Amino acid sequence: MKLSDLKNGQTTYVANITGSRAFCLRLEAMGFVPGQEVTRLYAALPGSPIVFGMLGQKVALRRSEARCITAAPTAAEAEAIAAAAPPLPMAAVTPAPIMAGKCNGVHCTGCTGCGHTTKKVSHSHNRPAMTIALVGNPNCGKTAFFNAACGGHERTGNYAGVTVSSVEGRTNYDGQCLRIVDLPGTYSLSAFSPEEAFVANELTKGEVDVIINVLDVTNLERNLLLTLQLQKTGIPIVGALNMYDELENSNSHIKLDELSKRLGMPLIPTVARSGRGINDALAAAVALKEQTRLAVGNQRQMFQTVTEKNPLSPHTRIHNLIEGVYELRESKAARLSEKIDRIFARTYLSYLWFFVIMGFIFYTTFELGAYPMEWMETGVEALSAFIRFHLAEGWLRDLLVNGIVGGVGCVVVFLPNILILYFFISLLEDSGYLARAALLSDSLLRRVGLPGKSFIPILMGFGCNVPAVMATRTIESRKSRLVTMMTLPFMSCSARLPVYTILAGAFFPEHAALVMLALYAFGILVAFMAAAVLNRFFHRAEESHFVMEMPPYRCPILQNVVRHTWEKGRQYLRKMGGIILIASIAVWGLEYFPRADEAAATPSEQQEQSYLGKIGHAISPALEPLGYDWRMGVGILSGIGAKELMVSTLGVLYNAPEGADGEPDDASLRTTIRHSGTTPATALSYLVFALLYFPCLATIAAIKGESGQWKYAIFTAVYTTAVAYVMAWLTYRVGLLFF
Repeated sequence: MKLSDLKNGQTTYVANITGSRAFCLRLEAMGFVPGQEVTRLYAALPGSPIVFGMLGQKVALRRSEARCITAAPTAAEAEAIAAAAPPLPMAAVTPAPIMAGKCNGVHCTGCTGCGHTTKKVSHSHNRPAMTIALVGNPNCGKTAFFNAACGGHERTGNYAGVTVSSVEGRTNYDGQCLRIVDLPGTYSLSAFSPEEAFVANELTKGEVDVIINVLDVTNLERNLLLTLQLQKTGIPIVGALNMYDELENSNSHIKLDELSKRLGMPLIPTVARSGRGINDALAAAVALKEQTRLAVGNQRQMFQTVTEKNPLSPHTRIHNLIEGVYELRESKAARLSEKIDRIFARTYLSYLWFFVIMGFIFYTTFELGAYPMEWMETGVEALSAFIRFHLAEGWLRDLLVNGIVGGVGCVVVFLPNILILYFFISLLEDSGYLARAALLSDSLLRRVGLPGKSFIPILMGFGCNVPAVMATRTIESRKSRLVTMMTLPFMSCSARLPVYTILAGAFFPEHAALVMLALYAFGILVAFMAAAVLNRFFHRAEESHFVMEMPPYRCPILQNVVRHTWEKGRQYLRKMGGIILIASIAVWGLEYFPRADEAAATPSEQQEQSYLGKIGHAISPALEPLGYDWRMGVGILSGIGAKELMVSTLGVLYNAPEGADGEPDDASLRTTIRHSGTTPATALSYLVFALLYFPCLATIAAIKGESGQWKYAIFTAVYTTAVAYVMAWLTYRVGLLFF
């Protein structure tokens, strides 16, 4: 019998796993080992992925992956089948390489000069610091522990894989300067994923004095697998039994002293969300560091003694370690999660709720964001007017107003939308619903070769493609990561909204909202088509699996949500601001030079005679099949720096009347374009081109940074523009039949 054959509520025992070594090791790290009791809980519609309960946790597997697990009705039969099974394939996959000084992209392990190195969140102290590494499974509260220990600003989330690069913070305890490094969440040290390779590499550098192993005390049996591997490093370890309040509330039982003795390491109860026990854990780490080598030797000797008593397997040893000292009962959070999942994850109505929640988020994002967006636009206009009033006309004033203030302003005004969107995403992450959204999305996304976890970057892409590309770090498969980030530019980010508003309002005033909705839907459709094609020809031999822990629902902490929202906003400005500023100045220079006779030339004539205008004339033959004139071509070129620049460029080129701030207002620009000879078919084609073509320079830079290679960024820029050209041509030809 296969695990996929189980019915809801049916229990069996794992006997054997078939597949590549990487797949087998991933499942083993999650607890799927011979003799392990497993219960099928429910399946997402239409029947995949399937959620299984084991070791006090919920794990989601696709039906195809569950079919790789042989099951037996009893533990004895399962172990007998496992003993007769062939050994795991050894050459199926190569561990992620540990490289120094050279970035290996998706599997980067903190090399120098690539932007993936450890990030510091506080200033160093003069006296030598003691280095503490925080290590633990994903979703064990490790990053919340870090925030409570040193006030860091790293993300905390109720979703596996939130922390994917190390973050360093510093604090003082009893006169001792502590350097605390929050390492990526990992299930093991086998180095078959970027996170595992990174953690293994950091622990072998010889820089870590003490490890604080953060353990989910409500899921101790699985968490201790990593603990046994950490003990092999020889580094002193303190165990932080996190979420201890949930253990107490469920009337579960644990004998701390006895378990600590069996493990040969101190165990400290903690509740990282409230800060309980954090200082005790730091004190234990400091005390352990100050002990002699004999103490560390005793710790390792105790570990070796446990190993000798339990030679069968790590999971058997763990079972013997906790037998008689650890009794786990179902917690209130687990019971509540089961009730909520009946509504949000197990029926057809779950998809209805999914679309309602997503629709509410986007409606609120753009409706609420419109007000602060208008205020910020007013502020940008006021600053531009101030500069115009106090500086004489010339290149410097033009540079400040149109190059710098205009370029940075077009980024800043979208900050409210970004903040609101990430506020809701943070709520979904911390509550645990985002994992259910990935579960529901997998049944659709897997048809185009993407995992359910791609849903999170796709969702973020509607706000801004830059943080969306960065969010692909949560996807374990290298192939899936790259395919996801190369299809994200088709997600219609908020920067394209001004173009939609102008052209849809000018040519389709009665159906503008419908046209904009169709553009969003068309972008999603093209992205899925591109993902399906890329999966067929891109890294064809590489595997992609969906193995995801389903955390219990928890009440989000407002402080963490607000902190994360602000961090994402700051990250957005930092990543985009510099690139867009440079691009805006470059576009301004191409528009401003060479100067025509200012006494005789109109702004439109100056634009036409500029370098940018000359380039627009040069590419106009290629754009004629789409129905575009040279001015629309110049608008496309300016949009390479930032899509928001397309509107201001078109306003100047079409001689739209200026508003009070000296810039063309939306109403006058709509009227001017509508009477310029542009047809509705051309406008619709232009909207499609603006939706699909070359992503902004900030997104290209983000793809390069996350993939580690320029070839992926350049390929994305080229193929998206090619797709945009073909789709815009088809739209124009079809449009001519109706308009």
